[in-house]
Amino acid sequence: MLVPRSTATLLTMLARVAYRVVLARFNSFSRAARQFLAFSLLLSTAFAIFNLVFNLYMNALGFSNDVIGLFNSLPAIALLLVGLPAAAIADRLGYRVFLLGSASLAVLASLVLAVASSRLLAVLAAGTFALAVIVLGVLESPLLTQLSSQTERVAVFAFNQSLGWLAVLVGDAFGGIIPEAMARMTHRSSSSAAALRSAFIATAVLTLLSLPFLLRLVRRSDLRPVVTFPVRELLRFDVGRFGRVLLPSLILGIGAGMYLNFVQLYLAQRFGLTPGPIGVILAIGAALTAVVTLAAPSVGRRLGITRTIGLAQVVGSPLVLALAFLMVLPVAVVVMYVRQLALNLQGPLSQVFGMEYVEGSQRARLATAQAVVSGIGVGGIGPLLSGFLQVRGGYQLAFSVSALFYLLSGLIFLWLFGKVKLASERAR
Repeated sequence: MLVPRSTATLLTMLARVAYRVVLARFNSFSRAARQFLAFSLLLSTAFAIFNLVFNLYMNALGFSNDVIGLFNSLPAIALLLVGLPAAAIADRLGYRVFLLGSASLAVLASLVLAVASSRLLAVLAAGTFALAVIVLGVLESPLLTQLSSQTERVAVFAFNQSLGWLAVLVGDAFGGIIPEAMARMTHRSSSSAAALRSAFIATAVLTLLSLPFLLRLVRRSDLRPVVTFPVRELLRFDVGRFGRVLLPSLILGIGAGMYLNFVQLYLAQRFGLTPGPIGVILAIGAALTAVVTLAAPSVGRRLGITRTIGLAQVVGSPLVLALAFLMVLPVAVVVMYVRQLALNLQGPLSQVFGMEYVEGSQRARLATAQAVVSGIGVGGIGPLLSGFLQVRGGYQLAFSVSALFYLLSGLIFLWLFGKVKLASERAR
């Protein structure tokens, strides 16, 4: 079925509010930052469409939930193998080569995904696209840190995450609408592989449109290395400092991966929803998150950055536990939104924390280590464990275990960093 008129109206209103708030902040940043954010917006929108449709598409091709969980883990495994050496080189040589290489790989993979009907080609192209976008996301934090001053850094990171959720809003909306429209045109089910594959065409187009902004950006001197150091120092870093940051990230990543990778299937299998309504639900959540995330600097000032991060992770635990047992769709959707708002309010603060907690010469390595460790959880252990538990105890068992990981990550983070004050806090 198509999106109801009243729901579409609400979605449009939320999109307008998010657009106005985000645009007002966007114009206050430097030209280089705006170019990168415009590139990020288009690519993130493409990735949002991909994320909405991929699991549904794999399900339509006949794969079971545990196999789909394995597919979700492939980009994380690849990043684990190549991420840290690549980041160390990026710290020394700058980010230009890695930005261009990953963007080109994303374009090629998205084009293959849009036209491939083979199950093997679809899985390989999807994994390649996801890996390329993950690498671009890894470089985002050190680059934005380099482009921002201490006094504005939290605001820049909050805006960037808010813009990312605006991309999710648009991507979820179109990712749901396109298969529904294709189904009406072809008189097929919107959950069929052919209808779902049509959404990947939009992914390819948006990825191509993002390239001009990146090409303008890479010509600038802003992408120079922070510091030059001998090649023998490439893989040396503060093990103790890195380890303290990465431990709660791994635990949170596992809990999040057990839940996030199966949201679409959770709504489809438990409540019988089709791609259109699923896209609307996720798009509304993205609109709310895009606006609320802008409050991160204010909340961080009131509670402290580290305390806000830990408390938000703890709050996620009872919310995910509730989703394990809720059977009423409206209540489940509200709980999903509250969990999403709480966890993403701490997102930009967590990025700032990591970038300021280590030396400038090690930022790309920490960002990559965080992405690798989080990816092991979100895209590796999390979906694998969740899929395994689902085929034995359903969403009740899988989401209950997920809730435990959320609780542990928050408590451990507060224990390690609850009293730490960052440079951006002292600069106010």
